[in-house]
Amino acid sequence: MIKEISKKILLICLSLSSYAWADLTLDQKRSRDQGLALYQQSDWYESQNPLKNAAIAGDQESQYYLGEALRLSNRFMTAEAAKWYIAAAKQGNLYAMLRLSNTQDLCTFLTDCAHDTTEWREKLIEQGREQAEQGDTSAMIALYMAGQGLDWLEKAANSNDHYAQYLLAELYSDGNGWFLTPGKREETIKELLKASAEGGYPPSMLSYIRYFSEEGNHAEVRKWIIKAAQSGHIDAVYSYAAHSAQLPESFGFEKDYIKGYGLFYLLSELNGGGIAPEYAKQKIAELNSIVSPDQIKKAIEFANTWKSTHPPLSYFVPVYGF
Repeated sequence: MIKEISKKILLICLSLSSYAWADLTLDQKRSRDQGLALYQQSDWYESQNPLKNAAIAGDQESQYYLGEALRLSNRFMTAEAAKWYIAAAKQGNLYAMLRLSNTQDLCTFLTDCAHDTTEWREKLIEQGREQAEQGDTSAMIALYMAGQGLDWLEKAANSNDHYAQYLLAELYSDGNGWFLTPGKREETIKELLKASAEGGYPPSMLSYIRYFSEEGNHAEVRKWIIKAAQSGHIDAVYSYAAHSAQLPESFGFEKDYIKGYGLFYLLSELNGGGIAPEYAKQKIAELNSIVSPDQIKKAIEFANTWKSTHPPLSYFVPVYGF
């Protein structure tokens, strides 16, 4: 009886809170965008304050990612992280519900941040199915991640969700799923990566490159590296910089020390996680013995122009990752 009453209260809160805090001020939107950009650069620490500004204003996306940043920076879910996951979940964020339904997290056993994992899982599945049946591919992906079957991810991919296509291709590559012939598996993986890459998802662009590399089609390799770099993918920007500076020389990229140095300079300014900034600094040290002071000045100008005319650098961290 108590559990049923509690469940009803939870449903009422969810229905009411979804209408709250619908709008952000311009400053709050800027703060959210800054926080999300830093988060995607794996800067779990510096992203917290700007995300918090928008989270306090009720932005459920910021609430979820603030929870993620707190969890990742502490290496487990804390009471503070749980608070923001709950705030996002009450506004219908399925991935926040997914985090709250994790029975393996240390937070589950701590009295200061314990929450009812069963209730959140039930709500996740109930609301997720409702949204998925209406064609919401994000809900389909959440249901797959909640252990409701690979067919949900396949439905999302078939509905042209580019992240779902990428994730499904990765799972098929790891041997998941069933195919009548081995050739059909590889054919399907290539089709999924092609659809996802052409749909604009940068991680798929980088994975799709391997087919052209194996064929020796360097023009297509160059095309996809540049496209992924222009979309902000950090690994692609590093690759574009290295090939432009011919460190190493491959795939027929035109030598351009200014572009190569400039892109390395852009990467070297990152303060988040990953190895790209340190590798970029090493490459800059190599180029310092090759390029002139005037070229370095032009390269930094190139970097500043790129930064102002392209999306923020990003690792494209999945919405529900590690």
